[in-house]
Formats: sequence, structure tokens, C-alpha cells
Amino acid sequence: MLRVLIWSLLAWPLPAVLAGALGWRGIWGSGSAFVDYLIPLPVAGGALHVPSFVLAGVAVAMLPAAGSAAAARLRALLAGTALAGVLLLLDLGELGLAAATGATPAGSLWQQNPLGLFLACDAATALVCAALAPQRPWLRADAASAALALAPLALPLGLVLGASGTGAAADFLPGASRDGAVRGDAIALVFTRLDTQAPDFRARAEAWAAPLHPRLSVNSEDVAILFTRDLDAARRFEADRAAATLCLYEDGTPARWLAGSRADDCFDGHVSFSERLAAAYAARPDGEPAELRTYAARAAVCVGVTPLPASGDTGGLELAPARICSGLPEARAALKARFPDAVLP
Repeated sequence: MLRVLIWSLLAWPLPAVLAGALGWRGIWGSGSAFVDYLIPLPVAGGALHVPSFVLAGVAVAMLPAAGSAAAARLRALLAGTALAGVLLLLDLGELGLAAATGATPAGSLWQQNPLGLFLACDAATALVCAALAPQRPWLRADAASAALALAPLALPLGLVLGASGTGAAADFLPGASRDGAVRGDAIALVFTRLDTQAPDFRARAEAWAAPLHPRLSVNSEDVAILFTRDLDAARRFEADRAAATLCLYEDGTPARWLAGSRADDCFDGHVSFSERLAAAYAARPDGEPAELRTYAARAAVCVGVTPLPASGDTGGLELAPARICSGLPEARAALKARFPDAVLP
């Protein structure tokens, strides 16, 4: 049992030491992961270390009495587990996405994955004990050893396959976005795997873009969604690489499709409510107090507009006219008290 004791004294603190040296934070958002990973209680990250630690410890304990075949298979299992841990430490989602789309992986290829760290450390330290064990051959070229070595890889390889995505949502990936030149205008670049010339592309793209409609956003009134087949271009906001443009309008103007990168054409010729408000504000007399100008401009453009309900329930819609035109009576009363001689609409 001395072998197991020595291995335990090395294997248990090793992940905590490495995580602390790398500057990882605790699993539950605490400070340094060093202390968090050392405590084997449910309230600490060390609780996740227990399963792999126990299993690797069992393998170390079995080694002295194992036959040559069993020892070789234990080594195969430990080697596969160590490799699985290393793969889990990689950002498999980003790597899978890059492989599926031909894009350049974004950010660091490594991630703070405590499960991967625990598996890699426990299996690697146990593998050292297995390597020093006298049974030979070190590995056997048989089906059982191969299966034991490959079995732990099912989890990380499954993540890689899943990272490429399936279903309609995986056909589109949001990239970078920018505000337009005018308040209320927004431009979004979106990567698509689909052929933008396919007959069903526009219908599928509009269905995917439905949650991005400006009627559902408090930040935009007109949106130009540019679709590109280049994920790197979408992430870098290289708008000139877009193959198709979808124009969406908050005020009920029908959606428009334009070929190529045509964000400016989405906005040119269409006057949003915020633009109408800005024009009404600019038309007020020079020197008029800003509060009066703002109120008068709002009153001018809000004729016939239904403001927000008293309950504040918009049914999920975020319409600029309803928001801008709410509270006008209260604003008028407050201004009348401050500017009793002012003529207010």
C-alpha cells in the first residue's frame, strides 16, 4: 500500500498546484483554484476530483497483483484517460467549429476545464506507476487493450463532433455587429454554411433572424443583416465579404433582400421614427431651451402613436414610437410649471 500512499500524496494536490500556478479561478467563482481544488467537499471544486482520483487509485492498487495481460490493459486504459483529459483541456468547441467551417480558431486553444485537468493528472501519475511496474510487455496489441485505450476518448471526441453543430440553428452563426451611421440603425454580420443562392435560403435565413428583428430590440429600429460564407470575415466585421443582405424594419416596412453587401441601401431612403424625431428637434427655433425642444419634437412626431400601456407589458415588442411617446402628459405638466409662459402643444 506504500505505492498507493505515495501516489495519493502526489496525485491529489497536483491539479490544485497546476490550476493555481495558471491563475485559474475556483469552480464556483471563488478566488484561486488552488484551495478550491484541494477541498474534497461538495461546496468546493475538489469534489469533482474524487471520482477520477478513486478510479486511478484503484488501478494503482491493482498493479502489484496484476498479471502481465491485466497490467498492459491497465496501462492502455490509463493512457487513453490521460489523453482524454488533455483533449478536454482544449477548446474543442472552437476547434470543432474551425474544422467544420475552415475558419481560424479564435482565442486560446486551451480552456479552464477542471474535469480535464483532474483526468489528465490522475491518469498521468497513475501511468507512471504502471510504467514502473515489472509486468511486460508494457502494452499488448490486442482488441481488449485497444478498446480500453479508446473508450475514454468517447467524451472529448463526442464534443468535437457536436461542436460542428446540427440542425437549422447551426446553419447560421452570429459574427460581429456595429451601429449604423444614424441612431437606431444596426448592422450585423452572420456566417452561414448554406448556399445564399439556394431557392430556400431566404426563407430559412428569415426564420433564423426572427429573434433579431428590431421590433424585439430596444437598441435598433432598422437592421441590416449581412450573410457571408466566411466565418473569419463575419468575426472581423469584413462587411465587403457578404453575399446577401437582409433589411428589417421596426415600423412594419416589409423586409427586403439585396444581393451582396448593401447595408447602406437598407437605410437610405427609409426614415425611421428616431430620424423623424431628430428632424423635428432640429426644426425647432434656435435658442429654445433643450427641454422644450425635446418635448415639442416628441409631441410633433407622436400624433396618433399609442404609448406604452400603464402596465408596461409590451408583449415582447420594443417599439421606439411607443417608448418615445410615453409620458408626454406628465412631461407637459412638469414643463408648464417650469416655463409658465411657454406655448406647449
